Amino acid sequence: MIIIDDILQKITIEWLEYLSKQRAYSKHTTDSYHNDLNHFLTFTGHYNSGNTTLNMIKSIDIRLIRSWLSARHLDGYSPASSARALSSIKSFYRFLEKKHDINCHAIYTVRSPKKPKTLPKALTQIETNTAIENIEMLGEEEWIHLRNKALLTLIYASGLRISEALSITRRHIDNHEFIKILGKGSKERLIPWIQESRLLVEKYLSTMPFVIESNEPIFRGKLGRPLQRAVFNKELIHLRRLLGLPE
Repeated sequence: MIIIDDILQKITIEWLEYLSKQRAYSKHTTDSYHNDLNHFLTFTGHYNSGNTTLNMIKSIDIRLIRSWLSARHLDGYSPASSARALSSIKSFYRFLEKKHDINCHAIYTVRSPKKPKTLPKALTQIETNTAIENIEMLGEEEWIHLRNKALLTLIYASGLRISEALSITRRHIDNHEFIKILGKGSKERLIPWIQESRLLVEKYLSTMPFVIESNEPIFRGKLGRPLQRAVFNKELIHLRRLLGLPE
């Protein structure tokens, strides 16, 4: 059984109080940081075949840190969990440097484990229809209700990215059969112009209170400036929570 010496335990308590009182971390977060540190300190003792002391953690090297991360991987910890744990340990060492003049540069040279990329999950057809039917609930004015519904329907019907839909100008929708889309690499492509989507866009434009030139984006924010992707993303998050739709 690995024992952590009294000095190190006292510093650990100081660090947790610092996180809680000065950094205003929640109890859940400080408990997670504490668990990460205990795991690291216990591993350090095993690695050095002895109880864990302050002098021991002063002299850790890259090999020890990588061995610790490798051990976590073998024990079934996810890359996200180990990335957070490494962040916890770096926070502890920053505290040691700030409050106790203990420096250990090795800890800062190790990169976090890469988190696996996951594919976005699509809504079902029923869930998508529910979103389209109810997105008019969002917004304070009628034309914004219509904008939201027209934009979401256009994205769904035409398979567009939000950024692509927001780049559409009046010039791009002159043809009633196709929409010209400016995609990645500034390349234009033609997208079938679904009638239901076209009618919603035309209705939105007829109620929208701002004058738009032919080369300007048609989707506008409440002050008349081009609608930003982050703003519409926020609307979709709000809608998802209102309707209880999945992430």
